[in-house]
Amino acid sequence: MTDLSELRSRSFTDHLHTSFSVEDAGAPVALRLIQVNEPATPPNIEFFSLFFAGPAAPRLPQRIYRIQHEKMGSFDLFLTAVAGDASSITYEAVFHRLHKKQP
Repeated sequence: MTDLSELRSRSFTDHLHTSFSVEDAGAPVALRLIQVNEPATPPNIEFFSLFFAGPAAPRLPQRIYRIQHEKMGSFDLFLTAVAGDASSITYEAVFHRLHKKQP
């Protein structure tokens, strides 16, 4: 399993518009990474968010999911539905952490 502390916004930007798989009640749900948002932050803070497009059904409840990607491996993310219509649902995952001090 991939360690989340090793993943940066660039890790995901390199895989924009590719497919990620999420297990929901034993059935895989395909999500497509559609945006990596990285607003300006102070130098000691890392903040970015990911937006995934998924099918209108099933709607994934807000919780932690095991995510699988063919090149990035598997990792756990907290996903929240932030938008939707009759054809798709958009999910967001947020990374907000302090940079470790360099020795």
